[in-house]
Amino acid sequence: MKTSDNTKQHHISRNGIIGIFALAGLFACGFIIGMTMGDKSNALQPVAAVQTNDVQIDEMSSCEVIEQTLLEGICGKTDSIDCLNNDIHYYETLVKYGCPENADKYKELISRNMALVTALNEAASGDRMQKTCELIENELNMQVNNVGDHIERAKIYANLSERGCPENSDKYTDLARQELELARAVEDDNFNESETVEVVETYKRLEMQAAAEEVFEKVKKLTNPAIDFILQVEKIINE
Repeated sequence: MKTSDNTKQHHISRNGIIGIFALAGLFACGFIIGMTMGDKSNALQPVAAVQTNDVQIDEMSSCEVIEQTLLEGICGKTDSIDCLNNDIHYYETLVKYGCPENADKYKELISRNMALVTALNEAASGDRMQKTCELIENELNMQVNNVGDHIERAKIYANLSERGCPENSDKYTDLARQELELARAVEDDNFNESETVEVVETYKRLEMQAAAEEVFEKVKKLTNPAIDFILQVEKIINE
C-alpha cells in the first residue's frame, strides 16, 4: 500500500513539472507573439486563445503555438506593398521562433515577397516616369505649334525624341528629320554659320552622322567659312 502511495505521488509530481514547463513555454510564446504584433500588453492573449480552443497543452509544442497564432496575422495579398512588407515581418519572426522544420518554407516566402515588393516599386516608378514624359510631350508640342521655323521645329522634335515617352521616340525622330529636310530644301543647303551649327547638332542628336557631314561639306563649298567655324563644326561632328 505504501508503494502505491509513493507511485501516485511520484506520478502527480511528474505531471506537475510537465505542466509547469508547458505553461512556461506558452508564456514565452505569448510574449513573442505579443512583441510581433506590436502590443506587449496583450502578450498573454495567445495562451488564453489556445486554452479556449480546447488544445491540450501536452499535445502542442511552443513553436506550433507561435506558428498557429502568427499565421493568422498574414495578409496574403500580393498586389499591396504594405501587405507584403507586413507578411515579411511575420515570416521573419516565424523563421526565428517557429518550428525549425518549417524555417526553409518561411525563408522562401520572404524571398518571394521581397521580389514582389521590388517589382511593385519598379512598376510605380515606371508610372511616375510615364506621367512625366507625357507632361514633357504636352509642353514641347505646344512650343512646336508656336514655331514656324523648320530648324527650330526640328530641334524641338529631336528633344521630344529623347525626353518624351519611349513609345513615341521613333515618331518624333521622323518628324525632326522631316523638318530638317524641309529646311534644307527651302535654303538649298545655303545656311549661315549659326544655322549650320544648329542643323549639324540636330542631326547628331538624331544619330544621323552622314547627314550632318553632308550639310557641313556643302556649306564649306558655298560659303568658304573661317577656320574657327570649321573647327567648331568638326568638333560637333566628331564628338
